[in-house]
Amino acid sequence: MEDTIVNLLTIILLLRLSLLISNVVGHYIPSIPPALTQIVFGILIALMIGNYTFEIGAEWFLLLFVAPLLYNDGRHFSREELWGMRFQIFGNAFILVILTTIICGYVINRLIPSVPLAAALALAAILSPTDPVAVNGIAKRIRVPEKVMVLVRGESLINDASGLVAFKYAIAAAVTGYFSLREAALNFSYTFLIGAVAGVFLGLLITFVRFRLRKNGINDPVFHSLLQILTPFGIYIVTEDILHASGVIAVVAAGIIHSIVREHTETQMAEEQLLTENTWSIVLFVLNGFVFLLLGMNIPSAMFDTISNHDMSNWLAFGYVALIALVILSIRFVWSFLSSAHNYYLRKRRNAEKPEIRTALITTFAGVRGAVTMAGVLTVPAFLGNGETFPARSLLIFIAAGVILLLLIIATVFLPLLCKREASAGSAGECTD
Repeated sequence: MEDTIVNLLTIILLLRLSLLISNVVGHYIPSIPPALTQIVFGILIALMIGNYTFEIGAEWFLLLFVAPLLYNDGRHFSREELWGMRFQIFGNAFILVILTTIICGYVINRLIPSVPLAAALALAAILSPTDPVAVNGIAKRIRVPEKVMVLVRGESLINDASGLVAFKYAIAAAVTGYFSLREAALNFSYTFLIGAVAGVFLGLLITFVRFRLRKNGINDPVFHSLLQILTPFGIYIVTEDILHASGVIAVVAAGIIHSIVREHTETQMAEEQLLTENTWSIVLFVLNGFVFLLLGMNIPSAMFDTISNHDMSNWLAFGYVALIALVILSIRFVWSFLSSAHNYYLRKRRNAEKPEIRTALITTFAGVRGAVTMAGVLTVPAFLGNGETFPARSLLIFIAAGVILLLLIIATVFLPLLCKREASAGSAGECTD
C-alpha cells in the first residue's frame, strides 16, 4: 500500500515537472504544438516507471478534464459566430460524425477481417470526434483562417456527445449482439435534448443562487470564484448520473448561458473577475497539460500487446493506422469541400466563401483527434457477453493511439505550410503571426 502511494506521488510530481518543461520547450520551439510535446513526455514517463500503470476510467476522465475544459470553451465562444455558422457546425458535429462512423467502420471491417463489424463501427465512432483541447493548442501556434477555427472549435464543443453515443451503441452491439436503430435514435435524441435543457436550467439556477448570495451580503471573491470553478463538475454529475443525459452537452450549454447572463445582467466586482479569470487560466493550463500527458502514458501499454503479437507484422499494424487515418482525412476533406460548395452555389448564403481546395485542406487537418478518443477506446471491455475475449481489443487500442499521434503530426507539419501559402495569396492577416 505504501509503495503504491509513493509511486502515485512520484507520477504526479513527474507530470507536474513535465508540464513545466513542455511549456519551456514550446517557448523555444513554437512550431511544435504543446499537445505533441506533452504526449512525448507522457510516453517517457510510462517507460520510466515500467510496469506501474496509471489508469483513469473514461467517466472520471470526462468529469475531471473534459467537463471543465468544454465549460470554459462555452463561456468564451462567440454566440454570434456560433449562430452564424450553425448549419456548418451542426453538420460537422452530427452528419459528419455519422458518415465517418459508417464509412470508416465498413472500411476497417473489410481491411481487418478479424475485427467484427460492430467493433469496427465502435472504433470509427470514437475516432470521429475532434478534440477541442488539441484544436486550441494548434490555434495558439498557427493563425489559421478565422472562419475555419470557428467551425472547428464549434463542432468540437458538440461532436463529443454524438461520437460517444455512437461508440456506446456499437460497443453494446458487439458485446450483446443486439442493436436497434430506433432505440439508438431515441436515446440519442433524449441524451442531446435533455442534456442541453439541463445545462441551461442548471446554469440559470447557479446564477440565481449567486445573485441571492450577493444580495444577502456574501460577496467574498474567493467564494464566488471557487463556485464558478466547481460549476461544470456539479452540472456534469447531475446530468449524467441523475438525468442519464449528456453531461458534455450540458456543460457547454451552461457555459454559453453563463456568458449571456453575465454579459446582460451581471456586474462583477473587479477583484472577483480578476481572481476568477486568473484561477481559470491556471486550472486550464494544468488540465490541458495533464490530458495529453495521461494520453501519452497510456500509449506504450496500448501498443505493447499489438507490437509483441507474433501473428501480426508490425509494419502491417502501422499500415492499418496510416490507411485508417487517410480514410478519416479523406471523408472530412470531401465533406468540407462539398459543404462549402453547397453553401456557395446552391443555398447562396450571405458571406459564404467560394469553395477552395486549400481551405478544405486546412479544415481537414485542423480536425485533430485527442483525449476523448483515447479515453473512450480504453473502455472497450475485455470480454463479450458470452464470456469470450473481445476480438482484437489490443489492436483497436493500438489503432486509436496511432491515429491520434499521426493526425497531430500531420497537422503540425502541413498546417503551417498551408497557412503560409494562404498568406502569400493575400490573407497575411489571418495566417501569419
